[in-house]
This record gives sequence, C-alpha cells and structure tokens, in this order.
Amino acid sequence: MYASPKQAPRLMLLTLVLSIVLVALVSCKKDPTQNLQNKHAPELQAILDSLHKVEAAQIESLHHIPRIVTATVKRGQGLYQVLGQADLDNKAMIKIIAALSDSVEFTKLRVGESFQIGLDPLDAHKVLSFRYSPNRALSHNLALGPDGNFIYTKIERPTTTRYHVYEGELQKGTNLGGVLRTVGVNPRMINVVTGVLMCKVAFNLAHPGDKFKVLVQERLFQDSVFIEGTVLYAQFSGKLVGTHEAFNYDDGDPKSTFNAHYTEDGEALIFSGLRYPLDLLHISCGYGMRLHPITGLHEMHNGVDYSAAPGTAVYAVAEGTVIVSDFDPLSGNKIAIQHKDKSSSWYLHLSVRGVNKGQHVVSRQVIARSGNTGRSTGPHLHFGFKQPNGAWMNPLTKRMIATPKLEGDRLQKLHKQIKDIRAILANPPKQ
Repeated sequence: MYASPKQAPRLMLLTLVLSIVLVALVSCKKDPTQNLQNKHAPELQAILDSLHKVEAAQIESLHHIPRIVTATVKRGQGLYQVLGQADLDNKAMIKIIAALSDSVEFTKLRVGESFQIGLDPLDAHKVLSFRYSPNRALSHNLALGPDGNFIYTKIERPTTTRYHVYEGELQKGTNLGGVLRTVGVNPRMINVVTGVLMCKVAFNLAHPGDKFKVLVQERLFQDSVFIEGTVLYAQFSGKLVGTHEAFNYDDGDPKSTFNAHYTEDGEALIFSGLRYPLDLLHISCGYGMRLHPITGLHEMHNGVDYSAAPGTAVYAVAEGTVIVSDFDPLSGNKIAIQHKDKSSSWYLHLSVRGVNKGQHVVSRQVIARSGNTGRSTGPHLHFGFKQPNGAWMNPLTKRMIATPKLEGDRLQKLHKQIKDIRAILANPPKQ
C-alpha cells in the first residue's frame, strides 16, 4: 500500500502500537483482556501518550520541509529579474544578495544557470535555503540559521586539469572563429582567441592556408565535463599578415586587473586604452535596475560597485580634466573626469579626494582613496561612466585594462610564464 509523506508517520506509529499490544497479549496466560485493562493499562496509556507526542512532532516537522522553487536565468535577465521568478519580496532579495556579495559575482550569470530557492511552506516569502551552482563542480549555499541570518557554505567537488593544443588552418570560405569551432575549441574560448589576435592580425588580409595554434588549460569535472578554461597561448601565421603570438599573464590574484594577454615584450592585447579604477576587482553590485539596499525600492543603478577597503588607491581610468571634485549627502566625496571624447568617468563614496576641479590627470594616476561616505551600506567604490551626450552607460561595456605594457617585476614574471608555456608547447600532452 502506498503512503503519502504525511501519512507515513501515522502508519509507522500505528504499526508500533499494534506490535506492543500483541506482545502484551501473548505475555498474558489467563485472561489477556482483563490483564491489559487492569495490570498493563497505566503503562500502555503512558506509551500511547508518548507516541502521540512523537507523531505530533513528526507531522509538525513536515510543515517545515522547504518548498523548492527553481529560477533559471533567461536571455536579457539580471539577478533581480531571476529572483523575481520565485515571487520573493524586496527584503528577501536584499538579504540573499547581501549574504553572498563577498563570495559570488552575480554580474557573470550565464543564460541557463539556475537558483534553487527553498521557501517556508507556511510563509511563501520566507526563504529557508538558497543554492547557486555555476557549474557541476561548485555550489554556493545558504541556510537560514536560528538567529534569522543566513549561514553560507561553499561546496567544491574535485576537478582535473588538462592542457589541450588545437591546431589548424583556414580553408576557403572560412574564418578563424568557424575553424576553431570545427577543431573542438570550447565556444567560451573562441571569443578570447579571436579577441586577442584581432589586436595584431589584419584578418581582412588572411588567406586560406594561414595557420593557427592555441593552447588551452581546461578544468574538467569527472574527467569529461568542461568547467572552465584559460587560453594560455594563441598564434596566427600567414603570408601577408605575418606571425603573431599572445601569452596569458597571471598576476597571482584572480581579481587583479593585470590579468590579460600580452605580447612577449609585455604589450597588452586589448582594444581599449582605458584602465581599471582599482588594482583588484570584486563587483558587489552591477549596472541596471536593482532593489536599493537602503530604501528597498526598485531603482536604476547607474554604475558598478567594487568592493574596496577604506583607503584603497583609486586611479583615473584615462587622461582627462577633473570637472567635479566635491561632496554631497548621497554620493559622499565624489570626482568626475572628462576625457578627450567628451565622455566622463565618475568615482563616488570616496574617503579622500586627491585632485581638484580643473586639474589635468593622466591614466592610472591616483586621484583618491576609496571610502564609505554618503548614502552607503559599506566601504566600496561606485564607478560610473557617462557618454558624451550625458547619458549613463554600463562601465563594463567599456573594455579596460590595467596598463598598456607590463614593466619591472611584472614583465619578468610574464617572461617566466612564457617559458613555462613554451615548454608545454614543445612537449604537447597526449590526448
């Protein structure tokens, strides 16, 4: 006979009671009914009372089994739109985001990723648990603690690393992206390869027979599921375009703004000459509509928030003239710089302003120190960007680098990493 989850505890208890009664009856030699009614009645009643209490506790616990709702990222959706699929209220959304802001960059969500949200069956707006798994080897988990705050745990499953060399040549009627796809390069890596090579290769002059070589470091789950990859090396060689190489540089910290691809002499391979405003980047809040952490209202967030300890150096992202250097109750200490194309970069919630209105600044000049002034929930840098017409734009759509060329210790570090890369290329791993 099938029993539903709510019926199961009651059936188990009934079976236990009948078993006790049968044992008691068998143990009686003369009049078992009379014995039960007289001798064993107090003990049996005590057992029944105890079992009723256990049954009530079990049934009550069933009421607190979370109701799991899955919210999946769809094209064009941000974090708040995805959480909205679970009909969470503003307070619940803010609480989830605050609990994960130091561990997860939700601005990197990809279409198809999902959240598992555990809701209290008695209160549809009360979140008991939350799980985000960007891939099969990693999950970020929240569980509601007895004090009403979330307890965060991170689960990382073992992965393996392999190096894969992809080689080929252009065919008539093909382009580099299509051929890379044909030889098996993961789609996420194709854009990286074409992006860095376009900085040096005039692909309009490329011809059939021109060759390429790519070295990718791949991280796999259970030796077969692709988790992530790093393009360590990319080369393109042609009769008209010449031979060009790109090497991945790892500065030692995943948040470092110096992590990029460079030529062997340290020239950065990226289109824009803009720099980042900080040396280390961790986005705590992206550009777009959001629930304001203080007002709880849906508002447009006209910039990107980077987590930064008070006093962290803030750099000008490009050469320009300071057009704002003052204080207001909402932005706190703020600076704005107008650049040559009439666009402007904005830096808010600063602890110290180091430049004055009208002053000329150069790229990567220290202009301020990060802080927590104005209307702010914690130390961070709010970085915004205005187009020449004055409209705000997403700063992340402006490709920015830390420096146009590596120097000193970083250049030496790049040369050491290039030596390691060439050693792998000289002795390619067997696939």
